[in-house]
Amino acid sequence: GFALAIRVVAGGSGLNVAVVVNQNSSNSVELGNYYCEKRGVPSQNVLRISWPGGNADWTASDFDTFLRTPLSAMLASRRLTNQIEVVLLSMDIPYRVTLTTGSSATSGINSTTAALFYGFQPDGCATECPEGFPSCNLAPGSTNRYAGSEGVFRQAPPINTMSNSWLVMMLTSSNLTQAKAVVERGLASDGSLPTQRVYLAKSEDVNRNVRYALYDNALFNIQVDGVLNAMRTNTDTTFGLGDMLGYANGSYALAIYGGFAPGAMADSLTSFGGKIFEDSGHTDALDFLNAGATASYGTVVEPCAYLQKFPAPQNYFYQARGFSMAECYYQSLTNPYQGLLVGEPLAAPFAQPCQGN
Repeated sequence: GFALAIRVVAGGSGLNVAVVVNQNSSNSVELGNYYCEKRGVPSQNVLRISWPGGNADWTASDFDTFLRTPLSAMLASRRLTNQIEVVLLSMDIPYRVTLTTGSSATSGINSTTAALFYGFQPDGCATECPEGFPSCNLAPGSTNRYAGSEGVFRQAPPINTMSNSWLVMMLTSSNLTQAKAVVERGLASDGSLPTQRVYLAKSEDVNRNVRYALYDNALFNIQVDGVLNAMRTNTDTTFGLGDMLGYANGSYALAIYGGFAPGAMADSLTSFGGKIFEDSGHTDALDFLNAGATASYGTVVEPCAYLQKFPAPQNYFYQARGFSMAECYYQSLTNPYQGLLVGEPLAAPFAQPCQGN
């Protein structure tokens, strides 16, 4: 006989991940295969879709036809429904879901990751919308019950205990090499107990620096936990901060200098951080990944400055507790329906690995 040693970390393993690849994109297929190899995802956990369109937009109907329905059917037929907790979308899959097409669609836009996480959430704001934007409200029923739970995802799902939902992230970049590098950073971060600092920054952009109101509470919790190095600061850039484990700020055009340690979460509160393959003029989530972060977040339509739509700095406290990247971000997002999550979902720098024989 023999004993097989399996490395286990918090937030599950490759056995709990479903990888979705777009067969019409060789990059999507190669990246998906690369992730499966590096994270030990079995071939039966891979869903191959054939999306013929671009990598930015699809309608809610196409989203259901090409992704959500086939995913549910695949998991059921392969008896994986109760095993899969994380869904990874491997590049060249659209990141924005519109309820309809045309100029009137701004009243119904979600990110693909959020729509797969807990269902498409229509804004329900047809006339006299706040700020004049149909998307500037909190959609009825869009509250994520997993947020703030500090619990196991299966025991605290975002909708109800009978719902079939997943922690969804998109792994992508402007090229295949950079996307693979994100995977490598995730792997390097696992159980690394990094000592680099998390910076909770307040910019001079008064319309977007509003998360500073949440900083002190997060810092208190982080300091009580005692394993993660974090501080608050006033700055509009990352200049002079060196390698960071995390960075939270709010500015429409954030200058990113230096780099990030493996396992870093970094994002900015701005309108169009989720418009990753469009020239919005705003610092987007891919800018953070390209600078060395392992995960980031941004909204795909004008959200207005609702704190509930952006990651609370408490996500760094969850990280210090050992949660994975996907768990940290979704626990810190109360209403994530307009936001796109990008990066490596299993990365867990403070997870304590164990051995099972």
